[in-house]
Amino acid sequence: MGGTAVQAYGTYREADSKLYEMGVRVQVCWSRVLSQLEVTKTLETSMRDGDKELQQRVLCILKSKLDVAVQKMARFSKNTPGMSIKMKLRLVLLKDSLDETIQELESWQKLYEPFWFHMIKLAPPAADAALNRVIKTGSTGAAQAGWAARHFRRAFKEPDVGSQSVFIREEELGSFTQAPIPFCTARVVTSTAVSAAQSKQLIIEIVTDGAIQSKDAREFARRLRQSDPLTSGLLSCKGVIRYTTATSLAFLFRMPDGYWAPRSLRGLLLSGASHNSLSDRLEMAKQLAKAVYYVHLYGFVHKNISPETVVSLAKGGTDAKCLPRTAFLVGFQVIRNADGKTYPIPNAKRWDLNLYRHPLRQGSNMESFVMQHDIYSLGVCLLELGLWESFIEYGPDGTAQPTSALAAGEDLATLLKAPVALKEHLAALSRSRNLTARLGTKYSKVVETCLTCLDDDNPDFEHEQEFQDEDGLPVGVRYIEKVLGILNGITI
Repeated sequence: MGGTAVQAYGTYREADSKLYEMGVRVQVCWSRVLSQLEVTKTLETSMRDGDKELQQRVLCILKSKLDVAVQKMARFSKNTPGMSIKMKLRLVLLKDSLDETIQELESWQKLYEPFWFHMIKLAPPAADAALNRVIKTGSTGAAQAGWAARHFRRAFKEPDVGSQSVFIREEELGSFTQAPIPFCTARVVTSTAVSAAQSKQLIIEIVTDGAIQSKDAREFARRLRQSDPLTSGLLSCKGVIRYTTATSLAFLFRMPDGYWAPRSLRGLLLSGASHNSLSDRLEMAKQLAKAVYYVHLYGFVHKNISPETVVSLAKGGTDAKCLPRTAFLVGFQVIRNADGKTYPIPNAKRWDLNLYRHPLRQGSNMESFVMQHDIYSLGVCLLELGLWESFIEYGPDGTAQPTSALAAGEDLATLLKAPVALKEHLAALSRSRNLTARLGTKYSKVVETCLTCLDDDNPDFEHEQEFQDEDGLPVGVRYIEKVLGILNGITI
C-alpha cells in the first residue's frame, strides 16, 4: 500500500515543482516507516501485549491514511502517456488536498517514532542480535534505523572499562569565547581558532556545585552523546566539563549541522515579532512536547522547564527575518535520575519560577518530584507558545514582572501567592477562546491535559501508577497517546 502511494505521487509529480516536492516528501516518509517496520518485525516475538496492541492501532491509522492517498491519486488515469492541460489543472486544484494528506502521513510517522524507541528500550537482550542482522542484511534505510536503535540501547548499558569518558578537560575550551543567549539559562561558545566563516559554535550550561549528582551528570551526558536532535528535541552532548578553579561543572552540547543563531523561547516571545505562521508555531509545540518525552525515556526528570530553558535555532539559508520553527530543550541545571532522591529546589519563593512549578512542588511541604511535574511545566509553556505572548517581562535591573497576558486583572497579586488558584486560572486560560481561536480545540485540550495531569478528575494521568507500564518504567504509552498523539494529529 505504501509503495502504491509513492508510485502514484511519483507519476504526477512532474506537473510542477510543488508536486515534485510532495513526491519527495512521500518517498522520504515511507522509506523511514519501512525501515522502522523492518526492525520492528525482528522484535515482534519479544513485544508485550500492550505494546503490540498500541502498534496495531497505529498501523491501522497508517493504512487508513495510505488508502486516502491512493484514492486521491486514483482519480487520474495512470495509462495516459502524456499529461494533458486538463489533468495538470486538476492536479493544481488538488494540491492543497494532497499537501494535507502528506502532512497526515508525516504526522503519523512522527507519532510512531517515539513509540518505536520506547519499544526498542524495552526489548530483551536477544533483540541486540536481531538488530545486528538488520544492520548487516537489511535495506540501507533499515540498516540506518538499526544503527539508531543500537546506539539508543547502548546508552542504557554500563560503559566498558575502556570506553571513552564523557568528561572534558577545561583547557579544551581555551580557544572558545562565551556569549549569553538573551533570556536563557544556556550560553553559546564560539571557536576563535578558525575563520569567522568556519566558526564552530556549541551551547554550554554551567551547573553549580551540588545541584546535580556527579553520577547523574555522567549518565545523562553519556545517554545524550548519540542523540539525534531533530528526532528527540535534545541536543547531542559533547561531554561534561569539570572545572578545577570552581566547584561546578558544565554540559557542552552540539548544534545540529546547518543550524545557527540560538534564541530562547522567552526571547522570541518578548521580541515583539508576531509568529504569523501557525503551522511553524505548532511545530515548535510538537518538538517541545517530544523533547520532554525523550528526557523521561532516557530515564531522567528535568525539573526546570520554562521558556528560558527552550532554545530555538534558525536553519541555514532561511530568511533572517523569519522566526524559527525549532524547539530544543536545555536548562539541565537540576536534572536527576528519575529514580533518584529529590533535593530542595533553589529560589523556592520566586513567583516567576513558581509559575512553572506544580502547586505540589511549592511551599514548605512540597512533594517528591515525579514526571507529571515536568508535564505541568510543559503545559504552561505550551499555553504561552499557543498564545504567542509572554507571561513574564524583565525590567532594566533584570527583575521579573507579570504581564497582561496572564489576564488576571486586579486578582493578579493574589493569584501569584495562591498556587492552586493560579493553576486553575491557567487551566481556564487553556480553555479560553483566546487560545482555541488561534490553534484550535485539540491544542487547547492538550494544554489543559498537561496542566491537570495530577488532578483526581483527569482520567488520562490521574495517578503516577497510571503513567507507568507494568515494569514500573516512568514512561509509558499514555503520554504518546494523550499528548504527542493529539499534537501530531493537528494540521494547519
